Amino acid sequence: MKVANLVSKLSPRSLRARRAMLGAAFLLIAGFLSASIFATGPDPQPEVRTEKAWPVSTLEIEPTSLNPSFSAFGRVESSHLAHLRTDLSAQIQEVHVKEGAWVHAGQLLVTLDDRETRLELAQRRANLAELEATLRSIEVEQELVAQSTEHFTSMRRIARQKLERHQNLMNERLISQSLLDEVTAQANQAEISYQTHQQALADFPNRIAAKKAGVARAAALLEDAELNLEKARVLAPFSGPILNVFVAPGDRSGLGTALIDIADAMAFEVRVQVPDDYGERFYQRLEAQSAISAFTDSGISMPLLRLSSQVREGQSGLDAFFGLGVESGAPTTALGRMIELTVKLPEEADVVAVPIQSLYENDRIYAVKEHRLKAISVERVGELVNEAGEYRVLVRSPELTAGEQIITTQLPRAISGLLVEPA
Repeated sequence: MKVANLVSKLSPRSLRARRAMLGAAFLLIAGFLSASIFATGPDPQPEVRTEKAWPVSTLEIEPTSLNPSFSAFGRVESSHLAHLRTDLSAQIQEVHVKEGAWVHAGQLLVTLDDRETRLELAQRRANLAELEATLRSIEVEQELVAQSTEHFTSMRRIARQKLERHQNLMNERLISQSLLDEVTAQANQAEISYQTHQQALADFPNRIAAKKAGVARAAALLEDAELNLEKARVLAPFSGPILNVFVAPGDRSGLGTALIDIADAMAFEVRVQVPDDYGERFYQRLEAQSAISAFTDSGISMPLLRLSSQVREGQSGLDAFFGLGVESGAPTTALGRMIELTVKLPEEADVVAVPIQSLYENDRIYAVKEHRLKAISVERVGELVNEAGEYRVLVRSPELTAGEQIITTQLPRAISGLLVEPA
């Protein structure tokens, strides 16, 4: 009660003064504490920053001559596919092969019934023999007529002389007119016989030529019959596989009837799509007659035959055809099959085989000079797979020298002057 009474007795001015003194005291104490903290704190030293060296792997290079190559898939085809047909109307007697069989050139494939053809052949031979006999008869007749020419000439001469004598006698009125007329008629008959003989003699070449033409026509018909007889035996035109067989014994063949499909083994080839990067180079090599080959996994070598003249629908590059001719025996692959190839181009000089990781933006690599990178612009020549089965890119540049170290690490911020540490 005493304290309350004392506080109630204090005036408002003395309360404000008392609060101001307390605030000043607190500020003074806070300032003192802050000054003491700064005065007793450590003295900081500036941090020295060092340049980071990026670890990289390197490869020592040596420009040399190498053959660019690339892998591709090709389809086995044949440029010679024979669709054997017949225009002979006959019954199929026997089929000697089946689909998939391997045949050799000249091998018998199908036998047709040849009885009708043999009858026609006999008729043609008889007709030819008849015409040849007629020709010989005309030639003999020509010889005989030619031998009688002297007799007709003599008869004509004698008749003319007789007519002249009788005309002279008639002029002297020693003979009658009727006798002269009779002699004149005899002379005219002799002249007509002579002219008829000459006409027959002159016509013999025409008759002989006509008969010779008939003989030639008959000989051609005989040859046609012989060809028809040969058609009764369908032979393989070349060695290769049988693709399809369309007939069976008992069938009846007609004009254009399909019998068998066969492929030429020596015309086997592989169609490979050439990447756009190599299209122009293929043309140049073909014009220069440089060797371009393809190899299968089994080591079969196939030379480049030709390039297609058009780009097929759905493709961006041309097709190259590599020869896969098979001299004997069945091939190791079938028509239409896809096989993997390695296409080998002619040798390129002064190139370096580098890993794909060494190539930046397809036209730049980095060499290491005194632990710093140096950019080198390169020309991409091609690629290859080395003996170890590793993929390599072939590049060329006049700045590349033997013994130079290039990086084989793909750095995200590679730039000339970057500090590196070869591993």
